[in-house]
Order: sequence, then C-alpha cells, then structure tokens
Amino acid sequence: MKKLILIVLVCTLALASAFAADTMKGTIRFLTMAEYHNALEGVIKAFETSHPGVTVETEEFPFAQLFDAIEIKLGSRNSKFDVILTDATMVSGYAYRGFIAPLDEYFTADEKAKFTPALVNSGSFEGDFYAPPLKNSCHVLWYNKKLLDKAGIPYPSADPNNRMTWEGVVDISKKVMAASGDSTVYGLTFEQISRPYQILPLVNSLGGMGIGPDGITVDGYVNGEGFVKAMQWYSDIHNKYKIAPKGIAPSETVGQFTAGKIAFLSANLFDYKTFEKTTGLQYGYAPLPYFKDGKPVTPTDSFHVSVSNYSKNKALAAEFVKYLTFGEGSDIYLDKQGEFSARIDVLNSYSTNPKYNTFPFSAFRLAAQEAKTTAFPRPFSLGYREWESVITATMEDIRNGADVKPALDKAVKTLTAQLSIYR
Repeated sequence: MKKLILIVLVCTLALASAFAADTMKGTIRFLTMAEYHNALEGVIKAFETSHPGVTVETEEFPFAQLFDAIEIKLGSRNSKFDVILTDATMVSGYAYRGFIAPLDEYFTADEKAKFTPALVNSGSFEGDFYAPPLKNSCHVLWYNKKLLDKAGIPYPSADPNNRMTWEGVVDISKKVMAASGDSTVYGLTFEQISRPYQILPLVNSLGGMGIGPDGITVDGYVNGEGFVKAMQWYSDIHNKYKIAPKGIAPSETVGQFTAGKIAFLSANLFDYKTFEKTTGLQYGYAPLPYFKDGKPVTPTDSFHVSVSNYSKNKALAAEFVKYLTFGEGSDIYLDKQGEFSARIDVLNSYSTNPKYNTFPFSAFRLAAQEAKTTAFPRPFSLGYREWESVITATMEDIRNGADVKPALDKAVKTLTAQLSIYR
C-alpha cells in the first residue's frame, strides 16, 4: 500500500513538473517605451536563453505617445499584450479600470520585500499588489565647472547637509550669466520643464500639495499658498530674473547643458552616461536645492511593470515581470540604462561597493540617501492623467508669462469638473 502511494506521489509530482514546464512556453508581448529599447534588448535575450521555448516580442512607443497607446489598446480590452510598462502614477487608475491584473498570487511577501516600501505602495491599489517597480528615480543638480570657474564661483557642496537654496541658485546664476559674455548662456533649467514629476518638488518644498488626500479635491491645493509661491518663483526665473531659457523643450535641455549653455541643470541620475560621452565637458553634482523657508524635497517614483488583465498567459507574463524587476534581468537593465534601483539590496550596495567611491558613480550614494530622507511621491489619484495634463499645461503657461494665481484658479475649475467622475 505504501509502495502504491509512493508511486502515485511520484507520478503526481512528475505531472506537475511537466505541466509547469509546459506552461512556461509561449510568446510574451510587451507594450513598452522606445527609449528603453537598448536596455530591454539585453534583458529579453537573457530571459529567452534561460527560458527555452519562450519568446518575448515588444511593441514600442516614444514616451510622448506611450500613455495614449496604453489607453487605446487596453481600453479596447485588447488581449494581444501581456506585459505593460506602467508609470507609478497610473497604477491605481489602470487597476480601477480593470486594465491590469493583481499579482499577489505570483509574488510572495518576501519577494515584495525586496523593493523599497514606498514603491510597493506605489504599485498597489486597495490592498492588492499590481505592479513591481522597474526602477527608482532621483534628481540632482548637475553643474558646469567651466561656467562657474569663469564667474569665480566655488563649486557647490555634494553634502546634503550643506545644500544650496533655490534663492541662492538665482543669485549665482545671475553672476554666471554676467561673467559668461555670451547671451545664449543661462543659469538654470530643469530637464523636464513644466512636467509635474520634476517641478512639483518646488511646491512640496514650500509645504504645498498637488491634490487632496482623497485623490480628487484640488481647490485649496493647486491654488493654495505653497503652490502659488512655488509657481511664482518658477515664473520669475523665466520672466523676471530671466536666468532660465524659454523656447526650449524637455528633449533639448540635456543637450544645452552638454553644449555649455546651462550652468545648473536639475536632472536625473542616468544623465551622467551622456555627460561622460561628451568631450570636454567638466561637470559636477550637488543635492537638489530647497527654498530657504521650506524643506528639502526630491522627486521619486518611476516606471513599474504590470500584467495586462486581458492577457491569456498571465503566469508566464508574471514570470517575465519577476525576472525584469528583481531577477537577473533587473541587474542587466540597471547596468545598461544607468538607472537608480528600486531594490533594497542594490540601494544598500551603493554605500559599500567601491565602484561608488569615485565620480560620477558617487552620485548614486547621494541619491540613496535622498531616497530615505527627502523623496516625495507624486499625488495618488484615479484621475492622475487628467490632473497631469491640466497641470502641465498650466505650468507651461506660467513659464511663458501667465499670471500665476489666475492660471492656477483656472486649473482648479477645470480639474474640479474633470475629476468629479471619480467621486
């Protein structure tokens, strides 16, 4: 009898193993961003090598088109796609609308604990885990040494306990521009001009918020004191002090910095890869400044990865998502793209790995500290896409000279109507 039970058990395990192997075959279709093509190409090749019988196909869209593509394709319940590159701010909205599937059955508590708690929270909705983070993000203030040298300005400290103020950056920028003798040189710009991801920390530094705790209310927030003060400063650097250029798009800012036309560039960590390839560029970094009457705040959150709720092969899709976010694929992606990690083990390695003793990799140590002390996520809202669209347009209007308070009051009126559907 015992022998019979043993035979049955062995057969059962064999069948289960065969079934598992059989389910780990097929094609995964990944809806992703064109800017990540090179980094993901290496990940996909390694995944296919380690998973014989599995093919990963991608459909790529530029950043400016990605969100519309996701809305169109998942909004029509298209089952063609299995894995979706998902911005942190869109997780709750996609989950609410049924675009993406919960992944708790595929991710153990220990696996979720590999990521920073804040990013696990960003990838969750109503208690369910939908999207592990592909990466983290942090911005620093890059500076051009030649322009500061010409103006006799000492290089700013890289110590976050001795960070500059935004008011101080304005004063230094004026001196740099005067000393340059070049009307095309400016003191400061932001890599992502007029985009809330990078501009909202100005608001947060002054105690302002982009939206209320309910994720819907904007009156008293978008037109609140902190938001108004920060946007007045944003207007002033373009229109009053004229230390920041107009007529420049986000896609052009890094190029202007590498061309020696910008003294200070608030930008992402991974830009060091571009800087290192630029012949003759002498640059350094400093912690992101803050307002003297406020507190230090840095942007955080980034892209996550989710499984389409309409996928016909969720288990295989989840296997790829795990490989990409904390498996071998994560290391391949981070190294190739030069990104800041969302994984706790990698963040800890920044303080011990000798690689990060030297410039420019030492910036990652600063970023790891900022992630623990100053990182401030964007608002959580089912209507984030509507909110971001209106706020981006409003910030651009202010940048180009619109009166601040009336522009923000107009945004509140528009958003109150648009977000009412989520009440």
